[in-house]
Amino acid sequence: MLMTHLNTPASRQAPARARGFGLLQVLLLISVIAGLAAMGYLQWRERSAIDSSRQERQALAQADRAIINFATVLRRMPCPDVDRDGLEDCAAGDQKGWLPSVSLQLAGADPGVGVGQLRYLVQRGGGANDLTVLTDAWRPLEYNTTGRTFASMRETPASGTYQADILTLTDLCQRLEVGRTTPYAAGMAEVRAPTVRSVAYALVHPGNDDADGNNSVFDGANASADPAVEDPARRPLLATYNDIVLERSHLSLLISFHCQPLIDSINTVALAHDVVEQVDELREGNIDSAKQAIVFAALTAGITAIETTATVLEGISEAGNAAAAWALCAATLGLAVNACAAAPQHTAAIALTGGVVAANAVSVGLNIAAAVMAGNALALADSSVNAADLTCPAVDLTQAINAATAEVTNATNDRNAIAAELATRRNELTAANIARTNAVNTLVAQIRRSGLSSSIDGLVQPLLDAANTWETRSFAVNGATQRRDNYQNAVNNWTTQVNNYANMIANRTTMLAQLDADIAALDLQIAATSDPAVKESLQVQRLEKTSQRTLLSDPVALQKEYDDAVAARASAQANLTAAQNDLATAQSNLGSAQSSYQTAYSNLLNAGRYTTLTAGLATEWACTSTFAGVCQPGDAVTTGAILAALNDLLGTSSASPDPDAKYLRPIKIQRMITALESQLAKADTRITDAQNQLTQLQTQAANPPPCNITGRGVTPMPPDMSMEILIQVDQKGGTR
Repeated sequence: MLMTHLNTPASRQAPARARGFGLLQVLLLISVIAGLAAMGYLQWRERSAIDSSRQERQALAQADRAIINFATVLRRMPCPDVDRDGLEDCAAGDQKGWLPSVSLQLAGADPGVGVGQLRYLVQRGGGANDLTVLTDAWRPLEYNTTGRTFASMRETPASGTYQADILTLTDLCQRLEVGRTTPYAAGMAEVRAPTVRSVAYALVHPGNDDADGNNSVFDGANASADPAVEDPARRPLLATYNDIVLERSHLSLLISFHCQPLIDSINTVALAHDVVEQVDELREGNIDSAKQAIVFAALTAGITAIETTATVLEGISEAGNAAAAWALCAATLGLAVNACAAAPQHTAAIALTGGVVAANAVSVGLNIAAAVMAGNALALADSSVNAADLTCPAVDLTQAINAATAEVTNATNDRNAIAAELATRRNELTAANIARTNAVNTLVAQIRRSGLSSSIDGLVQPLLDAANTWETRSFAVNGATQRRDNYQNAVNNWTTQVNNYANMIANRTTMLAQLDADIAALDLQIAATSDPAVKESLQVQRLEKTSQRTLLSDPVALQKEYDDAVAARASAQANLTAAQNDLATAQSNLGSAQSSYQTAYSNLLNAGRYTTLTAGLATEWACTSTFAGVCQPGDAVTTGAILAALNDLLGTSSASPDPDAKYLRPIKIQRMITALESQLAKADTRITDAQNQLTQLQTQAANPPPCNITGRGVTPMPPDMSMEILIQVDQKGGTR
């Protein structure tokens, strides 16, 4: 009975422990299952979002391809669907609506399924900027010699010289080019980016819900009736935007339709027609044109010879500028940063002269080739002309060769002068080092007097070390000051440029009108003058204004120039800030070095009472200061001699050493030698470049381009036949 009583509690406790452990296992299992379920849900939601985004972008891409196919077939862009029946509504004039999926299918362009919900925006800016109409907007390039501008070579509308109503893809290409070059204005189809821009067309997918709560599946500008869509780069913000925009610029469509190769192929035939007309004019009696062409080629060849001579002379000038810049750089120990920066540029310009001479050699060959072509045309057009009597232009390069020969001589003489200067400076350095050693020994001797050592010997070397440190840091301050000034000039210059571009952006229309008036006035002056120098000056002015007009006519390029100038100014400002910090650090270091020098100088000069030891016995006292304040019997008065030795070694100022005094002068001369050594290397390069330049000219003079004018009279193709070929090529959409 006792055993039963004792064993009963123990047998009841074991099941209780077993039940508690099982409940914990169940709770842990439930937690693990819940975690796995949550992870699985999150992964499913992420995969679902990725799949949805992929499907949305595939729908946009398929719709985009359908629009491109539609435009390729009908040579225009489809109008938006306004009433959601799938058909384009061109009469409504709306720029924004729905993708006309039915019209795309009728044109043989399948946009796919599920695209009826896509928003569609197309540029219908009016006139030549409306991409949804097809009119005769393009003309083949017309070339003639009446001085017309490139823009006026394509006549629109058609004149009596070319067939009207040839409607092909080139007409859409012309409208795209007009749209590309038309500045943005209110009312155009636009993309609302940080900088609003016009767009050829755009497609919008609404995502899977109304993200911004505007009672439309489309968000932001995509939902409005305004001719605008959101920036394709816009990303969801606080889950208030989930649309996807596909934007098509005018340039991208020009590339997609291969507009430039298409137009170039037709223009090639158009230019061939012009050649036929010119040859026909020769047959009709304008034989003098070919003779004039030969004369013009001879004149141009002569001008090329003059330009070659001018280039050689300019190379000589650059060589002189380089020599002057390197000399200034050397004379100022490299502190004239502008001169030292300009010297390599002048030296490089000398090397470039050789390349220009080579290019002019090619130009002479082209001029003679032009004379050959003109002579052959003359012989072909008029059978009475004897080809053997026609000669090509000759180029006289004697003046250029003489100038190049003189440059070789001058470059050699200058190099020898630099070498002589370098030898002189090296001799000066040797003498300066001896003078410095002697001056240091004199100072030590005055301190020791006739003894062997002194208690203030240890104050000499700290003073010399302080002088070295001061010189290094003084040079650093000068260099930092020049860099600061250069970057300040750069900031000022870029600020002026930024302001100029900002003014051009703000007053673009007014400035364009003024430039047009200026160019027209210059054209009149150029036509009225017969003075070649005046005409050249006026043509340079016209080129400058034409370049300004080209930039003003391209708002995108103008904005880029402005942005680049702002970025360059910011970079210059960052460099200026760094240079100012460097200068402040250098000035601080110089101040510290100057204080150290003054302390070392004072420590030596005012060392107080000291002894000069002779054979270990105190025999003399310096009289800089004694306990009694006056020199005592037996003292050696050395103060004046020590001060004189200091002045000779370091200069008369106790505040800072003199760079021209004996101790620092070797350092200054060594800087000059380093600069001259660099200058000597550049002088060697100058000789090599000058010799190459001379060799090029001599080779060019000894090997003139061949002149072979041959031919006999033939009957050329009639102009009306070539015009018919051109029209057929235009109607068929170019050559293939």
